[in-house]
Amino acid sequence: MPDSLSRYSLEELERLLAEIIRTIEQREQAASTPPVVDLPVAEVAAEPATALAVEAVVSAAPAPVSAPVPLAEPDPAPAPAPEEAAPVVRYVHPASRNLSWSGEGPVPDWVTAYLAYGGSWSAMEYAAEQYLEGIAKRKALNWPPPRNRR
Repeated sequence: MPDSLSRYSLEELERLLAEIIRTIEQREQAASTPPVVDLPVAEVAAEPATALAVEAVVSAAPAPVSAPVPLAEPDPAPAPAPEEAAPVVRYVHPASRNLSWSGEGPVPDWVTAYLAYGGSWSAMEYAAEQYLEGIAKRKALNWPPPRNRR
């Protein structure tokens, strides 16, 4: 924590308060407005990696339109994004279903601690089987039911 404020005089504290208020206002204003990058195209295009990208953007700029362009019909609802496959759960802590591990990567601390206190790999595998069966049953029953939206 910075120095204690008790060592400052009233004038100094008021000056600090005014500076803090100004800084907060500046940061709020900066956060509400998007940053504007004002680089000359020639300067950006001088970089070999961005030259093609800048040229593509500049050449893709729409030409001025003299007649009004009819609005296109809106696209139908976008297709849902494909779901990524969830990592396979191979080990679950028998006492806490929140602790699971796919068996890939470094061994989590909870596995090491469970084994150190007499737990077994087979108990964690059995708990994982039970956990996955429960998930499959809930999916088959569509549980939990969707919430009513008003």
